[in-house]
Amino acid sequence: MALSEYDILYVSQTTIKGSALAEQLAYHPLTNPQPLGYEFPDEHIMVTVADKTQHFDEWTMWFDGASNIVGNGVGVVLISPSDQCFPFAAKLGFDCTNNMAEYEASTMGLLMALEYQLKRLKVFGDSALVIYQLRGEWETRDAKLIPYHDHVREIMAAFDVVTFCHIPREENQTADALATLSAMVQVNEGQEMTIQVRQQPQMAYSEPNAEPWYFDIKRYLEMGEYPDRAFENRKRTLRRLASSFLLSGAILYKRNTDMILLRCVDGQEAQQIMEEVHEGIFGTHVNGHALARKILRIGYYWTRME
Repeated sequence: MALSEYDILYVSQTTIKGSALAEQLAYHPLTNPQPLGYEFPDEHIMVTVADKTQHFDEWTMWFDGASNIVGNGVGVVLISPSDQCFPFAAKLGFDCTNNMAEYEASTMGLLMALEYQLKRLKVFGDSALVIYQLRGEWETRDAKLIPYHDHVREIMAAFDVVTFCHIPREENQTADALATLSAMVQVNEGQEMTIQVRQQPQMAYSEPNAEPWYFDIKRYLEMGEYPDRAFENRKRTLRRLASSFLLSGAILYKRNTDMILLRCVDGQEAQQIMEEVHEGIFGTHVNGHALARKILRIGYYWTRME
C-alpha cells in the first residue's frame, strides 16, 4: 500500500527453460576456461586418523587456581605414565586476581615437574585465557599477566616437549578441589597443613582389647543397664536397637527380616569369616554384595555388613 503511489506493477516469476540457460552460457563464454580434472591426488589413501603415538616418558599435569573473598590458593596434580598421582597445593598469602592464581598454579606445576626431571609434559587446565596465551594463540595484554607469561615461557624452554590443552572445569575437579581447599583453609603463618590418607575406617584403629560393637546391646538385654552417662536420646535408641536382638545364654543373635537368627560376631571373627568365605572352602571369589549375602545365609552378622 505504501508503494501504490509509484504505479509499480508486480509480475510473478516465470519458469526458465534449461535451453535458455545453455544459450546464455554459450553467448558469454569464459575468457580463460579451465578443463575439469578427473584425477585426484592421494586417491590411494582410504582414511586419515590423528596421530595417537604414546610416549611412555610423558607425564600429565592438571592445574587450577582459586581466588575468592576468603583467600587465594593453587592446586596441581602430576600423573606419571604408570598412573601414580602426586598432588600439590599451596595457599597464596598475597592478593591476586583469578588469572594470576591460574598462572601461579601453572608455574608451580612446571617447577614441580622440573624437580622430577621430566622432559615431556602434557598440561591440562580449565582457564582458556592461560592455556591459549601459553600456546601463543592469544595475545597477553594485561600488565599483571605479562611477567607471568614470560616467566612460564622461560620455564618451558627446559623441557623437550610441553603441550597445553584446555578442558572443561568438570573434568578438572581434583586440581579445583585442591585450589579451593588451599584458598579457604586458615593456616598459621610458617606452618604446613598435613592431610592424612587412611585406608581403613576409624573403628579399625581401636585397641585390640576394646569391647565389641554389640557390647551395650548385650549388657542391656542381660542386665538392663545403660552405658555410663548416657543421655535419654541414646537410651531410647539403645532400646529400639535391642528389640531386634535376642540373647541366648552368652551368645547374641540378630533377628533378620525373615526372622532367621544370625549370630553376632566381633571384628576379629568377622575378618576370619570373610577370608574363609571369600577364598576358602566356600569356593569362588565374589564381590562385596555377594559376599555379604553369602555370609548372611550361613548365619553370621555384624553392623558393617549393611
